[in-house]
Amino acid sequence: MNENTKYLVKKLERSVFAGSRITAAEELGKIGDSDALPVLIEALEDSNPRVRIAVAEALGNINVNEAVSGLIKALEDPESPVKKTAISSLEKIGTPEATSCIVKGLNDSDKFVQKEAVKSLMRIGSKGSREAVCSLSKILDSSNNSLKKISITALGRIDTYEAALSLTKAIGDSDNKVRQQAVETLGKRGKSDVLEELIRILSDPRQPVKEAASETLCKIISVSTSVPVLARALETSSRDVRKVSIETLWKMGTHDAVSGLLKALDDDDWYLRSRATDALVDIGSPEAALGLIKILDTRESSVRKSIICALGKIGIPEATEGLIKSLEYPEVSVRETAVLGLGKTGTPEAVSGILLALHDTKSTVRKTAAAVLGDIKAQQAVPELISILEDPDCSVQKVAISSLEKIGTPEAISGLFRAAQNPDLPTRKAALKALEKMEKSSPSSVKVLGEMETPGSASILKSCLK
Repeated sequence: MNENTKYLVKKLERSVFAGSRITAAEELGKIGDSDALPVLIEALEDSNPRVRIAVAEALGNINVNEAVSGLIKALEDPESPVKKTAISSLEKIGTPEATSCIVKGLNDSDKFVQKEAVKSLMRIGSKGSREAVCSLSKILDSSNNSLKKISITALGRIDTYEAALSLTKAIGDSDNKVRQQAVETLGKRGKSDVLEELIRILSDPRQPVKEAASETLCKIISVSTSVPVLARALETSSRDVRKVSIETLWKMGTHDAVSGLLKALDDDDWYLRSRATDALVDIGSPEAALGLIKILDTRESSVRKSIICALGKIGIPEATEGLIKSLEYPEVSVRETAVLGLGKTGTPEAVSGILLALHDTKSTVRKTAAAVLGDIKAQQAVPELISILEDPDCSVQKVAISSLEKIGTPEAISGLFRAAQNPDLPTRKAALKALEKMEKSSPSSVKVLGEMETPGSASILKSCLK
């Protein structure tokens, strides 16, 4: 102990002036001589609380573990400012022993002392102290809701796996505000390392607890970029969690995300299956189309129909193969949807598939195929459309006539002239009406082709139209 330290120690022990004793304690703290520890610890019994505060601060500045025993004593001081300073000094020392002593402040009757203890544990915990995390976690078992909420905030700022695991405990708290704070804290943290723990909480018999776990998972999943995490979320019992997982995978739109969305097509909820289908359509990649094709045979009629519709919207070669395959399904509505999808695709391969549908056993499918061929103006379909002018269903004949009119090639016009001589009156009228429209738009073409097809047909057409 040097002379200056001896002088300050003497001053701290003997001065009758509180201000002098305070100055002495502060100077000893700055010097940091551990030989002054016994005197400083003894000075924690000083009659003046301001002196005791200065002494507690000096012990923290000296920052040696030997000071902990004295600071523990200061935690029992009748004055809250002394106790708060002692907690701050224990934080500076930061050893496991010092950390465990701060926990005593959590049981103090003064809420400000409690808060100071929580803040100190939070700061120590953020530096990797498991003792601090353990101490804060224990608070969550107490009945003091106010203190629990402060501890939740502290654990959130520590942001370690151990701290997050402790926060999941608060999800099961009986107090709604405590639960909600845990939800918000874990959600803001946004990490999936406690995913399994939260999924386990979903099976809690208490509905409010299940809802809190579900809300937390939704917050975490919505910011996740991990396909395995999102795929795991699709297996949970919470519909909301599964929905958010599908939406997040949709936003990602990657090759890996497609695999997750294909998994969602197995969901028990029809709406979620629909959302997954919409997502795959929107992504529109070959992987999405191939995935949809693979599951066609394993789906009920309603889902199969939506998948076929999706393939039509995707409109790539891989999708066309699936749509042509769909023309073989027993459900009429599914075959109709496949034809419409092929029409949206519009490729030569798709047209070949639609031509097959012109010979479907159901007239509604044949009618749809004929209409689609006209809409896409498929010139290669004209011979087939002319052939179905002999279809036993008059409604199919009328649609074929309309499509031939839309296509408007010489061969199509020739077919319409033949239809104008059909023995069926409604068919003749439909053909004549189509020729009338075409004559107005291109009179020379209709006249020339008509004369080639049937000499004098132009005058016949005129008289018929009159």
